[in-house]
Parts: sequence; C-alpha cells; structure tokens
Amino acid sequence: MDSPELEKLRPRLRFRVAHELGFACPDIEDVVQETLRRFLDSSDRLRTPEAGAAYVNGICRNVIAEYRRRMFRDFPMPEVIPEPPQKTLAEPELFELRDSIAAVMRELSARDRQVLQLFYLEERPISQILDTTRLGEANFRVVLCRAKERFRQIYRDSCNNIRTPVTNKVET
Repeated sequence: MDSPELEKLRPRLRFRVAHELGFACPDIEDVVQETLRRFLDSSDRLRTPEAGAAYVNGICRNVIAEYRRRMFRDFPMPEVIPEPPQKTLAEPELFELRDSIAAVMRELSARDRQVLQLFYLEERPISQILDTTRLGEANFRVVLCRAKERFRQIYRDSCNNIRTPVTNKVET
C-alpha cells in the first residue's frame, strides 16, 4: 500500500479504535499510529495486496487487545467472591423427606420400585438395569416415565393429606 491509500485508511482506523476504546479515550491516535507502524513493518510479507485492509484490521484488533491488557495490568486482582453455601436441609427435615420417600416407594409396584431404585438411588448404567430387569431399551424408558409419574402422584397425594387435616364438623 502506498501513502495515499494509507491516508484513506487512517480515518477508518481512527473510527474503529474510537468505537472499541471509547471516543473519549486519549490514546486513540497512539493506537492508530502503532497499527500503521506494524503494518508498514510487515507489509513486505503480505501475499495479496488486495487483502491489505483486512490485514490492517487484524493488526488493529491485536493492538487494541494489547492496549486493554496494558491498561488493566496494574490494577489489583478482582476480589474472589466465595460461592454461596449449598442449600441443605436440616437433619429433621432430611429424615422426614427420606421417610416420606420410603413410604411412597412401598406403595409402588415391585417393577416400578425396582426401576426407580436402580436408576435414581443406585445410579446404575442403563445397560446394567436392562439386564437386571429384562426390559428392552424403549420399554425401559416407558416404564421409567410411568414410574416417575406414579411416584409423583402418590407423593403429591400424601403431601396434600398431611397439609389439609380432616376436621369433623357436626352439621346442625
């Protein structure tokens, strides 16, 4: 690229840099100059002169990234925010939950109980569950889905019975 082409490229570079760094940045002209200097230093390695503008754009992107890294190098490391503690249940609530799950599992059929226990509680691989239960893969998915739905329904019903006590009202 010769000098008139570079002078046509300079306003575009200035706009790109200003857009990336902010129009109030005092170092816009320095970044543009550094971009053009690097381009002129490496222009003899450019294979296709038609791709000069794209090449300058890539150089500009690298210079902007270096500028940003340099600006934030001297700042202290950001404070590490501790992860929030995991929400766990209190021991009595955990006991009640386990007890209610066991009660619901006793109400399920043997096959549903076995499939849910192997899949969720023991976390066995599906291939091992299929061998144990003698189910096909498609049939296993149907049985698992229906077992989850039955479990969910029984659990909801048991929770609703606990929360809404029956009161004996005498009609007058």
